[in-house]
Amino acid sequence: MKKRFAFVLGLFLILLSGTSQADVPGFMKERMGTLKGTVFVKDKPYANAIVSFFDKSVGPPPVVGSARRVPEAIDRSNDKGEFSLKLMPGTYYMGVMFREASKGMGPPRPGEEYFFIQSEPNKLREFTIETKQSLEVGRVNGLPPEAFHEFKSFITIKGKVTGEDGKPLAGALVTLKDSVEAPRPRYISEGTATDGTFSIKVPPGKYYVVGRESVQGGKPGIGSSIGSYGKTAPLGDSGTPPNVGSQPGASPAARGLQSTGEGQALAVEGKEGDVIDNINIQMFKIPNPGETRAKFEAEARGAGGEGPWQPSDQPPPPPAEKK
Repeated sequence: MKKRFAFVLGLFLILLSGTSQADVPGFMKERMGTLKGTVFVKDKPYANAIVSFFDKSVGPPPVVGSARRVPEAIDRSNDKGEFSLKLMPGTYYMGVMFREASKGMGPPRPGEEYFFIQSEPNKLREFTIETKQSLEVGRVNGLPPEAFHEFKSFITIKGKVTGEDGKPLAGALVTLKDSVEAPRPRYISEGTATDGTFSIKVPPGKYYVVGRESVQGGKPGIGSSIGSYGKTAPLGDSGTPPNVGSQPGASPAARGLQSTGEGQALAVEGKEGDVIDNINIQMFKIPNPGETRAKFEAEARGAGGEGPWQPSDQPPPPPAEKK
């Protein structure tokens, strides 16, 4: 039970309002279809359950491996196990978790079980919704994650998370994103170990590896710590990150990954069976812009700290006039 609880903990680490369809732009809402049905678990209606949907085009749901995936949409079943929600056109996998409505939303809690909907023995059911379609799927049956065996292709990403002082950070979360600027991660690790190490097993692909203290509450704020693989200087520093091949202990599968630009993260990519190690992340606190500006101005004034700030270099002379 504890293992299953830890396995699905990350499904709702991002605020549930952030994974709903409430913030879908108006022109996209017009394309959404409606999916209806009744959830059964152990031959009984699954009442007051949190219902989540995972876009198939993004990848498999978190039934195997060590990654936790954020759902694309969520809803809640009523006291008869019935659910009805709007989805963008696409094909989805479905998962459910029991919780009484009075206890609210949020991440799984000790003792709560998670189930995925099956189509046939050992296979996940796929739900395809078309533009503006209203689809009634009837009864759907949930089974525990270990009942499914159809996804077996993975890569393993290993590394260590440290703070600005170089000391290991325990309990940090490692997220995998399609791009550094992506608003939501595709996969989330469990908390790092006491020595700062992590290991996450995910489908083959290309990922940017970002470390955070927490993924609750949206974007990280001033004073919180964040770091990206390949970023070896604080935010605002223009240092160029090294290639993974130059880092001690880099595995063959990790060599050759290139920097995407000055001060940016490195992309990690692997094929089935690869173990990509030494993906180390150093975390830095997000500075207060006002304090940072004041610090630079004070340094520019010189040791005496007197007089208005002046640039150290004179501006270039104006271009000569054409005769």
